[in-house]
Amino acid sequence: MISVKEAADILKVSTKKVYLWISEGYIPCQRLGNHYYLERDVVLAKLAELGGTELNPAQDNDPLINMMLQLGGIHYDVPADSKQSALYNALSQIKAIDAKAMDPIFRMFLSREELASTGIGDGIAIPHSRSPLVGFTSEPLLSLSYLAAPIEFDALDGVPVNILFMLISPNMQTHLRILAKLSFLLQDTDCRGLILDKAPAERIISSVAEAEQRFGVRR
Repeated sequence: MISVKEAADILKVSTKKVYLWISEGYIPCQRLGNHYYLERDVVLAKLAELGGTELNPAQDNDPLINMMLQLGGIHYDVPADSKQSALYNALSQIKAIDAKAMDPIFRMFLSREELASTGIGDGIAIPHSRSPLVGFTSEPLLSLSYLAAPIEFDALDGVPVNILFMLISPNMQTHLRILAKLSFLLQDTDCRGLILDKAPAERIISSVAEAEQRFGVRR
């Protein structure tokens, strides 16, 4: 993870510009207290995307977050006694994953966690692969799993994790867009409250859909 200042230096823009992109949901980040941290590989991907010009996200054809959650599912009381078992058991809940793809996807998720924790604070983590899962899925998948008990996840705030958003993306641009959308929605008070309260699946999906409509999150 790197600071906003380090990200600004890499992107060759002002820190004010980076904060603006964060506030508009264009760059996913993790917040600890009053400080924001970004993944270096995400920032480098943005640098390649910029190509020396200002960031101007194009319209995308990705499903809305609420639609992806309906496909990937919201799962409760997922058993886990370690980060490894949490990742494996949460991935196994996603019925859209082919059984033959399960092991390589799990290993890529585990490799990403060994690089740096995806715990973003408040008991929430967004596990994903460091690289796009080309060949394993043609459509982005997102699931929400509630662990039966919190586990140590090396999150930035040191709080054990019991909420996992599992993200599987077919390419880097889709990956970045969905991370940005999800990070933006998790800043919505109503959505975050229902997610932290472990609300029923239909209430969470309805709240996410309302937030996406309210804030104009694009397809």
